[in-house]
Amino acid sequence: MRKIIIISFILTLSLALFGNYDFFPENPANNANRTYSQIHLPFLTYEINLNNSLLRMDDMLMFQTGHQLTDSEKSILTADDFSLDFNTSTTFLNFGHKNWNFEFGLKTYGDVEILDKMYSNLVIYGNDTNRPYESNTGEGSMVFSFWRATLNYAYPEGINFDFFRDMTLYLGANINLDYSMLYASIDESSQLFGSMTDSLYYHYRAHFKYTDEGSVGRLTPSFGFGLKAKIFNGNFHAQIDDVFMQLNYKDLAGGWYDKYYRNDLFYFDEDYEAIEETFVEDDSTRVKNRYVKFNPSVSVGIDYTIINNLQIMSKYIYNDHSHKNGFSFGAGYQLAWWPFQTVVGYDDNIFYEFKTGLIFDRFEWLVGSTFYHGFFRYGKGVGLESSMMFKF
Repeated sequence: MRKIIIISFILTLSLALFGNYDFFPENPANNANRTYSQIHLPFLTYEINLNNSLLRMDDMLMFQTGHQLTDSEKSILTADDFSLDFNTSTTFLNFGHKNWNFEFGLKTYGDVEILDKMYSNLVIYGNDTNRPYESNTGEGSMVFSFWRATLNYAYPEGINFDFFRDMTLYLGANINLDYSMLYASIDESSQLFGSMTDSLYYHYRAHFKYTDEGSVGRLTPSFGFGLKAKIFNGNFHAQIDDVFMQLNYKDLAGGWYDKYYRNDLFYFDEDYEAIEETFVEDDSTRVKNRYVKFNPSVSVGIDYTIINNLQIMSKYIYNDHSHKNGFSFGAGYQLAWWPFQTVVGYDDNIFYEFKTGLIFDRFEWLVGSTFYHGFFRYGKGVGLESSMMFKF
């Protein structure tokens, strides 16, 4: 009997300290009734997500040496444009005491169009003579990074209502300080080419901006707030963040890259040479200010504890500097010191998230993985997550 009581106490305590495995970690109101101090180990707390629009992991086998493409594989390669998106978050400092917390880290975001499906069709099926081709591959691609320091504070006392005695409301707020680091973008891009009866030509133009040694960043603030309403065995969460968020990149390098080629196929003129010209402007063109503006991020949802070690949740989240958005549903289960958590979400495409690790009253370790579009070999993207925290 004594052993059962001890195990039950440890299990209940662990669930109360369910920090890393919280379904709503973005909500500052969660710290209102936190009873401990915590510190994350630097460099062991990170998240990486990488996703592409075209190829599943299993499709990589078609690129083996000596392999001949089948009709179905050709259909895969020509079905859509090939684009790549990613985001990372690396935490260097994360510590707090009861109802306040401080976090500092580096975030990156990228959305890059690599290849228009028109080119895949040309490589596989060939091009038509006397037909001009035009595309805008790469246009709108952007990659940026920034440092972020966030201070969270939650009001330590819950607010009770006479008309609803089983509900307690907790409030929290945060302020963010962002420092812009690296930036690169292709604002305009065009490719014109063709094989005519009497000539060959192509014309490539790109307007770009990027960070170089002369560029500098700027510190910009934003803020957010959240609430958590505890109702019976569940919680309602609502949070808004990144209000007035923008990144300011100053004195960027950039310009136009312009390359032109024409061969008029004058077979009988021994002195004829094809025309090829390249114009590049870099150091002579500077961009005084480049602002990257963001909509406020929003998170709304509920979690509910069915029994002591089983929790379910439903959630909607939108965040301009993350790719893991949309509606999601999940469940978490803890077997003694061994937690499991799974989430299924849908934004532009479906994703599956799995987390496990170790959880004790003074220590938590989390490892997680995310699969986009499908499981394992059928996924078009993958995410990795890790966190290690001491509580005292």
